[in-house]
Amino acid sequence: MPSMKIIFVLENTMDNLEGGTEVSSRHLAGLLLKKGVEVEEWTPFNRRKPIFWYTSIFGQIYILIVLAWKLVKSRVQILHVQGKYLLPAVVILGKLLRIPTVATIRDYVVICPIALCLFKGPALPRQGRAFSDLRHGFWFYLTKEIPRFLSTYHPNDSLMIRIIRHIFLVRGWFVSWWLRFWLRKADAVVAVSKYVQKVLGANGIKSEVVYNSFNPDFALEFNKARPWQPKAGPLNTITFVGKPSYGKGYDLFRSLSRNKVFRDFRFETIGGDNKLPYLETLQKIKEAIAVVVPSRWPEPFGRVALEALMMGTPVVAASSGGLAEIIETGLTGISAEPTPDGLSSGLKEIIDRNSEFRRNIRFHNPKLKEKFIKTPVQKYLKLYQSLLS
Repeated sequence: MPSMKIIFVLENTMDNLEGGTEVSSRHLAGLLLKKGVEVEEWTPFNRRKPIFWYTSIFGQIYILIVLAWKLVKSRVQILHVQGKYLLPAVVILGKLLRIPTVATIRDYVVICPIALCLFKGPALPRQGRAFSDLRHGFWFYLTKEIPRFLSTYHPNDSLMIRIIRHIFLVRGWFVSWWLRFWLRKADAVVAVSKYVQKVLGANGIKSEVVYNSFNPDFALEFNKARPWQPKAGPLNTITFVGKPSYGKGYDLFRSLSRNKVFRDFRFETIGGDNKLPYLETLQKIKEAIAVVVPSRWPEPFGRVALEALMMGTPVVAASSGGLAEIIETGLTGISAEPTPDGLSSGLKEIIDRNSEFRRNIRFHNPKLKEKFIKTPVQKYLKLYQSLLS
């Protein structure tokens, strides 16, 4: 294969492994490097910034200028945008400089700004009727989704704070429309799951499914860390990893911790006020008897579930979104309804059959590697080569 240079365009540097985008991009970069592909990361800022920095007019112009300067100095063959808020600058410069652009979509912001419209299935098409009184039109967003979002996540706001949030949420709808406009002009769109592809397709955007990948040499290649060593003694920790929010089902996880059936186990939260470095998080996952992913909203992919399986730990996860594409229920984990009873039943089964689930994960490890290591890299290489031919 001829040499190839690709720039991963991200909102945050991959050294700041706090979000799924940065982690997934780092894993993919490592796998591509093994194939002889030169991958360079680029971000407009040297540290994490508020979303407004990326979506304001001045922010968009600044990103366009600094990325243009970067591209003028570099001999880049592919622009691969990993962060949705950088879509306009990447696509515009790709067209002007005749550099093929690839956009990987890892969430629903380009379709549904606060994702509540997806709680009961994919968004309906908006093309040509964005301001009409339809289920997912602007009026529905303004009168139904925003009030539901505020009552769910910010029920105790003062009137002034509530008005300010309304203004920013309305602005978010127009940002979503702007990003969707430029996404349609990218040379290739990648969805990280069949579910995301379904949502994009329902809104007139064609995409190819390429799952997020896992680089087994990640720690050695990028952090020069020693191999993981599981702690001695019986496994007795049940772990939740992620933002402790309503959409992520954190209250459901807490309800499990109060269930007398699990009184002999320790429940651990990684996220929120207890953030850990990425490798330490993987270590904690490896040492858990089970990982719980109780998301109410349909996860676009569900990276925590993949990492748990790669660490040999069974998962009980909500049976929605991309999670169902990672877990083979009854074999490597349990897909359950995101309710106290559904999750409790699934968790009890994983604990009772823990050794069996772990044997299944080891047995299916070649299949997992094929699906989440070999195939994603092959698909991206094929996509890159098709854009260059």
